[in-house]
Amino acid sequence: MLDRIKLRHLLNKNQEILAVAVGLKNSSFGALFAWREALGPSDDLPTRLVEARALFNHPGVSLDESTQAFISSLEGLSLVVEAKSSIRLCGDRVAHPVTVPRTHFDGPISRNLFPLETPGLRALVDFICTRYVSLSGFCPLEYSLWICSLPVGSS
Repeated sequence: MLDRIKLRHLLNKNQEILAVAVGLKNSSFGALFAWREALGPSDDLPTRLVEARALFNHPGVSLDESTQAFISSLEGLSLVVEAKSSIRLCGDRVAHPVTVPRTHFDGPISRNLFPLETPGLRALVDFICTRYVSLSGFCPLEYSLWICSLPVGSS
């Protein structure tokens, strides 16, 4: 499942770099959201591709060779302009699930390098797990997490 988070990070970094390259931001801080906002509200991929290309061709924008090579890839460019990215959705669901079983945290807590934090981490787990346990015991996002845990390219 860590692959889903890494792929989301890869997508984010590319969008940040493009936002800076076209002058939406001077640094990566806030660049991801600036990029997504600049593409507009449409969910239509062709419309978003047109918006992205307009940003690349804006007067005063000078793209380096690697950026020019990247934007010539329709497959890569499509991924960074998608409004409803499956990469982002799965990465978000894995990184920020609404509810997860208590056992989801056992490994990370046991591997934590700071033993003094263990009681506090256990208190966090106790607090969140008692708050979001459904009466049936079924986690509403278990299916979503399962889909996002499939090998990349399977979902």
